[in-house]
Amino acid sequence: MKGIEINQLLVKDVMSQAAVVAKKGETLSEVISMMKRDHLREVPVLDGDRPIGLVSYTSFLMRRSVPLSAKVEQVMRPAPRLEEDMPVPAAVEEMMSSGVRGAPVVRNQKMVGFVSRTDIIRVLPRVDTIRSKKVSEFMSSNPQAVSEKESVVKAQMMMKGLMEKSLPVVDNGGRLVGAVSMSDVLDVLWSPKATKPANEIIGNRERPEISVGSVMSRPPISVSAGDSLERVADVMVTKGVATVFVVEDSKLVGVVSQADLMEQVLSLKEKKGVYVQITGLGEEDPDVYDIMYDLIGKSMKRIDKIQFPQVFTVHVQAYHSEGMRSKYSLHGRLTTDHKMYYAGATDWDLYKTLDELLSQLEKNIRKEHERVLDMRKKKQGS
Repeated sequence: MKGIEINQLLVKDVMSQAAVVAKKGETLSEVISMMKRDHLREVPVLDGDRPIGLVSYTSFLMRRSVPLSAKVEQVMRPAPRLEEDMPVPAAVEEMMSSGVRGAPVVRNQKMVGFVSRTDIIRVLPRVDTIRSKKVSEFMSSNPQAVSEKESVVKAQMMMKGLMEKSLPVVDNGGRLVGAVSMSDVLDVLWSPKATKPANEIIGNRERPEISVGSVMSRPPISVSAGDSLERVADVMVTKGVATVFVVEDSKLVGVVSQADLMEQVLSLKEKKGVYVQITGLGEEDPDVYDIMYDLIGKSMKRIDKIQFPQVFTVHVQAYHSEGMRSKYSLHGRLTTDHKMYYAGATDWDLYKTLDELLSQLEKNIRKEHERVLDMRKKKQGS
């Protein structure tokens, strides 16, 4: 199979026709039926031929209660409009920055196609620069999991906090036994028995106590840490999943999501500087983001003297307590031209927490740099 250069690939080369769209004025009941029928995670919303937004699982879960008779535009979220001749890495950056898994493609403001992460993942086995990368190089280590006995409520809250759409299910020995997805959870939330009254999506309101084991799928789809990116991409496309789990001796050791593969695409984007994404913070004062980006920028400049930073993502979880105060838990991942680094920090002050996380990353990178230098010295001395 002939290799391709990802930076030369355009949106029109990978886009597909949106088989299902929601029209302005349609009810949530109608749109939900379409999403369930075609196993879709996101659907574009059109006003005539013009895309005006996107509706997804997250659209429902972020609302406390939504009547099924409500119009789709009441819960849709903004979506980027991708141009046909936009390079694929630039489109990926637009999608990642907007926090969406797919986006409409427009010509003269009219929708002519749709690009999803799956459309992009289909071509990754032909990208020579990354297709042979080992899973261990880009998987998320130490993933959070649930047990069969835990409730669907807990699984949904974990997905929401981690910005994930699927969770691994493990037994008492840490062995992977199943997977629970956002669609499994929403099947519970959408069932008439789960809603009071029966014509509402209950969102964040009280939910029935249903166990993960009663709705999870088995067997879970997994790969090994030694498998290649090409293998992961093939599994995601052929099995129709957005997440695969990494196992060693049947025990869960990591997870790979479509977002991880999108980060690999971003690492190949022809640009100056590092791509930064902050998730989980919600609607905050723009000054908060400005300060965070400033702290990150200064740290990346220091790191750049040791290794070239390519993609940095940080997820924020806020725990509300002590009146109006919030305790922040941050989890960061930095992809450099050398390897992938992780760090986490927790504190009452958001900026102090971020500073601590960045300091951890810098220390880890310096340690790795010193280790490499020591190995070179030993080789030269032998």
